[in-house]
Amino acid sequence: MKVYVKRSTGGYIKSFKLWQGIVSVISTIGVNPEDDEETRFQKLIWVRTSLLINVAAVLWGFIYIAFGEVRAGLIPLFYTLVSLGSLLVLRLSNHFKFFQFTQIFSILLLPFFLMINLGGFIRGSVVILWSLLAPIGVLLSGQLRQALYWFLAFIGLVILSGFVQPYLRETNNLPEEVVTLFFIININTVSFITFVVLKYFVRQKNKVIELMHKNRELEVNQLQQKVLLKKSEKLATLGRLSAGIAHELNNPAAAGLRGSRQLQNALIQLEENLYKLGQINLTGEQYNIFNDFKNEILERAKKETYINPLDISDREQDIESYLENHDAGDVMNISSILAKLDFTTKDLSVLDKNFSSDKFSVVISSLAALSLTNNLLEEIEQGTARITEIVKSLKSYSYQEKGPLQKIDIHQGLNDTLVMMRNQLKKGITVERNYEENLPQIEAYSSELNQVWTNIIDNAITAIDGNGKIIIKTFHKGEWVIVQISDTGKGIPEDNLDKIFNPFFTTKPPGEGTGLGLNISYNIIVQNHKGKMKVISKPGETCFEIRLPVMNGKVDKQ
Repeated sequence: MKVYVKRSTGGYIKSFKLWQGIVSVISTIGVNPEDDEETRFQKLIWVRTSLLINVAAVLWGFIYIAFGEVRAGLIPLFYTLVSLGSLLVLRLSNHFKFFQFTQIFSILLLPFFLMINLGGFIRGSVVILWSLLAPIGVLLSGQLRQALYWFLAFIGLVILSGFVQPYLRETNNLPEEVVTLFFIININTVSFITFVVLKYFVRQKNKVIELMHKNRELEVNQLQQKVLLKKSEKLATLGRLSAGIAHELNNPAAAGLRGSRQLQNALIQLEENLYKLGQINLTGEQYNIFNDFKNEILERAKKETYINPLDISDREQDIESYLENHDAGDVMNISSILAKLDFTTKDLSVLDKNFSSDKFSVVISSLAALSLTNNLLEEIEQGTARITEIVKSLKSYSYQEKGPLQKIDIHQGLNDTLVMMRNQLKKGITVERNYEENLPQIEAYSSELNQVWTNIIDNAITAIDGNGKIIIKTFHKGEWVIVQISDTGKGIPEDNLDKIFNPFFTTKPPGEGTGLGLNISYNIIVQNHKGKMKVISKPGETCFEIRLPVMNGKVDKQ
């Protein structure tokens, strides 16, 4: 008994190992090392399905022969030979497409010829339904167009069978019970296989839908990260500019404050002098002379005439001596005001001839007070205008709502950016603007483009290192508006040219650059504006060229 058990167990183990070996060999038929998992799976399914059909075909053939239908029985046996031959070719040559075509073609024609030999639809137990497995097998492989062609071939065979049905024999050697049994087997088996395939596709559909949801979530997360990165880079850029902006705002603000304080005293002096002027009873002619001189002072104050400081100093001394001889009051202050306006003692002699000494002192003091008041008002106006310009540029630059596409002026955005960066551009850097007149407006997001200009100009400032030139050129070509920003810096190493638009790539020291500026700029131009961006660099010259469509996304690809 023990010996019997041992031998039975040993036989079972050997049978199991033999089966494992067969499965292992089958799993390698037609498989290439470069095949992915899905391709390997499809090949394995086709090979195993072919072997199972061969087994069924052999049984099928012998059953028909047993009932005296020799010719019908030889058809599935011939199919088996063809199928095994194509499997051998696959094993030797790895030509999977040939194997697949042979299997599909054989599966399509085998049931048709069987049905013809057995007497048509009814006597053949609707065996032609097995031909439907040909397009289903192709469909299972994911070849939708090919599956349609094979399905049309199946429909064609069914139609052809209908035409030849009247010319076929009316009976065969199969008993009615066997015909009915085969009828049931054929319908149920093909229906079951079809159901399994549909079930597989439904599962795949659910997996695809689930995968699409996951991909959508990933896309949303990536989009959110991109938005955060873009905003963080913009805030970082604003942070780098904040010191310069504060300095730019402080200067005109301080000038305005200083001017307003001086204006208070100047207005008091002006009021006193105008009161005295009213007391000296000027004649009509004298008033006209006074008024002409006043207008001359205001006119000269508007002109920005350069006078050598040494000449101003000499002129101040001459005027001061002249006024001291005429007892003109605060001669130092008056002489300083008149000298800066390019007045000389010869100009003052006109007043001296037409006014008595007591009137001359009041007139000249009043004119000086008027000039000082006007100068202070001009200084305050310039300061507030400068502050307004900076605030306007800052508002335009930092406006973060994307909003709809709008018609914008490229030059305004470039100028706003230069205003924002003026403090950085004072350090031995010359900016040359070669703007094309009447440059077309474009459809764009102005705030995003301002960020691009800032990133590129900031890199140019770093490359120049405090001494050099930045050239901004604009022109249009066809439906493109082109902006070229060049610098005379050290250039970009050739090894880095294909990396500079990659995220987090930077050559700046740690803490001075995030490596996101040019990557975000590239995405803004290419993705958001359907434009193009490239860089050309050599030692002593680097040029960033940005092409933007006049109508966003609606240009010929030039």
